[in-house]
Amino acid sequence: MKANFFPQIAILSVFSTILLMPSASKSDDWSVFRGPQSNGISLESDWVVPKSDAPILWKAEVGLGYSAATVADGKVYLTGHNGTDSDKVFCFDEASGDQIWVQTYPQPLGDLYFQGGTTGSVTVVGDRLFHIAREGEVFCRNTADGSVVWQISLQKDLDYKKPTWGFSGAPLPHKDRIYLTAGESGIALNQKDGSIIWKSDDEEAGYATPYLFEKNGRELLIFTNKRYYNCVDAGTGEKLWEVKWMTRYGVNAADPIVSGDHIFISSGYGKGATLLKWDGTGEPDTVWKSRDMRTQMNAAILIDGYLYAVDGNESADGTSLKCMDMLTGETQWSDTSIGHGTVSVAGGKLIVLTEMGELQIAPVSPKAYTPEFKQNVLKPRIWTVPVMANGRVYCRNAGGSLAVLDLRKP
Repeated sequence: MKANFFPQIAILSVFSTILLMPSASKSDDWSVFRGPQSNGISLESDWVVPKSDAPILWKAEVGLGYSAATVADGKVYLTGHNGTDSDKVFCFDEASGDQIWVQTYPQPLGDLYFQGGTTGSVTVVGDRLFHIAREGEVFCRNTADGSVVWQISLQKDLDYKKPTWGFSGAPLPHKDRIYLTAGESGIALNQKDGSIIWKSDDEEAGYATPYLFEKNGRELLIFTNKRYYNCVDAGTGEKLWEVKWMTRYGVNAADPIVSGDHIFISSGYGKGATLLKWDGTGEPDTVWKSRDMRTQMNAAILIDGYLYAVDGNESADGTSLKCMDMLTGETQWSDTSIGHGTVSVAGGKLIVLTEMGELQIAPVSPKAYTPEFKQNVLKPRIWTVPVMANGRVYCRNAGGSLAVLDLRKP
């Protein structure tokens, strides 16, 4: 039985996710997975669509993996695997690409039905960075040299079973806590020392990053496991509701999207999507279900009521970049030319990296996908979202090649 899969994780509540923005980072940094508002949208506008090929500022090799770049305070962080027995965490100078430090720790390749390597991205909060290894080691490191401040094992110390493709999802910071996708409905640790604030029961976790939003003045989180999307109180971990969501391989990898009273959920392997409505009391109601949007790895991006995402499984016919009306579930357009690529947004533009390694830029529009810029930047394959930070676009392929393009205004 072949499961062509990589759990590269990955919403939206335009207002509530501002809570997640690390105070020590600039708004045009990208210090947490999916950007400063955890929705796949860069806040910066000081960049231009090139009229010809954009200059490549610097390149690096970081090993096998799919974690996206994290950019904060003049530094860039990525992880990768050496192909045999260990992971590495890299820190580069944002401007020059000079390697500042690298730290290594033992880790199996984990190449179950894919080539293996690192998955969840690094999270930066001030002078600390947080990341999760696929075997469940959770690290807090100094950003200055990568040395370990504290470390805990989700398997050995907390007795959580490892998901089929390993622990994934990026650590989510909020106030003095760091939230992790583990167990039935997550765990909250103290950022300072890794001590447990609350933890959920054991269950095979999903692969999405914890999603924080506010409802009726209450801070809430949505977590995934192999069978459910769960909503809990961020302060206590108390479960408020659960929505059963079964996929063929128990893979719930895409973050939900919350907008007002609506919650969008989607998974791959033919499962499809649903729109829920929840006023903050009782259980959510189902607005619609559809198989027209199946986000296998990366979550959709919501802009002006429309969802933009890659629909379908990698290596499957018909996989496409798609635009869907969130409230009705109606597809507006579909473009199969990018394969199982990835997308982020900046300045009203779709920043698309095709599965074959071409960077494309197109206006955000529910009418059509019309790229106004294309440039081959990497060899295939690419399942990792392009990151726009400080006028630079970070493109990474599965083999670990990183290309940094300069889109800053002259």
